[in-house]
Amino acid sequence: MKRVLALLLISLTVLSPVFSATLTNSTYKYEYEEYGEDEFPDWSLDLRRAEQIFFGSFVITLPVSMGVYTLASSFGMPTGTSSGVEMLKQVAGAAALSGVIALADWIIGEMSADD
Repeated sequence: MKRVLALLLISLTVLSPVFSATLTNSTYKYEYEEYGEDEFPDWSLDLRRAEQIFFGSFVITLPVSMGVYTLASSFGMPTGTSSGVEMLKQVAGAAALSGVIALADWIIGEMSADD
């Protein structure tokens, strides 16, 4: 069973570029076309920006959250019963901080758009 699964994974990895190749022949050819100015609604562009800022800042806020949690637990903050609970608290803190950063960016963008 393991050999069949390994063979399947290897074949999918090797053959995936074959199925993703562009079609080029004399009658039909794919060409890249840039998005137009009004291709997407404004709310989706705002949502995309918030997503990029959230996950981009998460890389920074996760170590900060871990450091703050470790520092607080060394000063006597009650910690979780298991390491999984502690990690969940650290990730939740980082996600909340990243959410605040994304929200602050959106508010600043809305305030500067009014000018």
